[in-house]
Amino acid sequence: MMNDEQRGAMKFNSYIVELMHREETLTANVLVAGEPVSCNFKKIAPDLFIVLFKEQVEFAFLQNVEFKKGDKTMVVLLPLLSKFNKRKLTKLSRLLSEDSPGGRDKFHILANLASIDKFVKMDELLDFFSIDHETLVAFLLEIELKKKLKVISLNNLSVTSYENYQEYRDQLNAIFTECYTGRNQVLKFSEIEAKIKLPQSSIFFRYLLHTFTDDFSFKIKKDKLLFKKLALSENEKESLGEVADLLKKHKLTIFGIENITKLSTLSNKEIYDTLWLLIESGEVVQLNERYFIFTGELNKIINKLKKYKRNQGEMIDIQGLRELTLYTRKYIIALFEYFDAQQITARVDNLRKILLAA
Repeated sequence: MMNDEQRGAMKFNSYIVELMHREETLTANVLVAGEPVSCNFKKIAPDLFIVLFKEQVEFAFLQNVEFKKGDKTMVVLLPLLSKFNKRKLTKLSRLLSEDSPGGRDKFHILANLASIDKFVKMDELLDFFSIDHETLVAFLLEIELKKKLKVISLNNLSVTSYENYQEYRDQLNAIFTECYTGRNQVLKFSEIEAKIKLPQSSIFFRYLLHTFTDDFSFKIKKDKLLFKKLALSENEKESLGEVADLLKKHKLTIFGIENITKLSTLSNKEIYDTLWLLIESGEVVQLNERYFIFTGELNKIINKLKKYKRNQGEMIDIQGLRELTLYTRKYIIALFEYFDAQQITARVDNLRKILLAA
């Protein structure tokens, strides 16, 4: 990351300035570092003009710049970082007005720039506003917590309005949901780019993708997304419901694959696929390679262990767990092995120490 000295002063071709002049346009010479420089003015609001220079020049916030003739003075308010249409210029004029809620406070201006332009690189304004990088980072993170804007990159202090961020997220959510329900495993960046009108090469594009990693299960591979988990097909839903209902009907809250084989007409592949879906959905927990248990039943056993620890002590054996669950020895051993692996219990000779908080 560049410090202030390495970055150097930022110069711009155009600025918004305050100037008392009745004409809509004018050409004049102003003094830049004591030298006269020609520039063109265009009015955008009463007493506000855009001033355009052929070469880039450096000014500071609220700097008074005299005209060569000495008959006028302009006050520099903001460099133009991008082109603005009439609607944006109107909003910008209101923001820079002395009568605005924040007046001419530089932090108020910075906080509201992202509501006018979709993306703003704040580091380009550090010199103009005489703010160091660390101070601006702290300020941006503070107003991000208030959901006023989103900081895309702390390197160049690229930001966008929270409204703009949420709009893009809504669009992406619709695209991902369509892929998920349509069982499309691959989604190319070019398809996303075409739909949301955001370059895939931008930092914001990648930033947005990563905000969905908790909502959708996918991997990012070069120029596409690979979805690892898709919506269930009708056949999968039927198999899922059939297996769960059969097991519950026969009160098999803990079970092995052989139990499903005896109860259903599903093929081995369908049984394994269904078990995987039950585990992925969180309805079932796999104890080991052979045995499985419904999550609700597992939670009940864990609560019984906590109660056991409170009333009978922290050590328990196979018989103790059998009395709590009424399960056979093979299931008790599978449960203890699972609890050991999850650090719910710890083996001490032929006993288990309950590690849960009572």
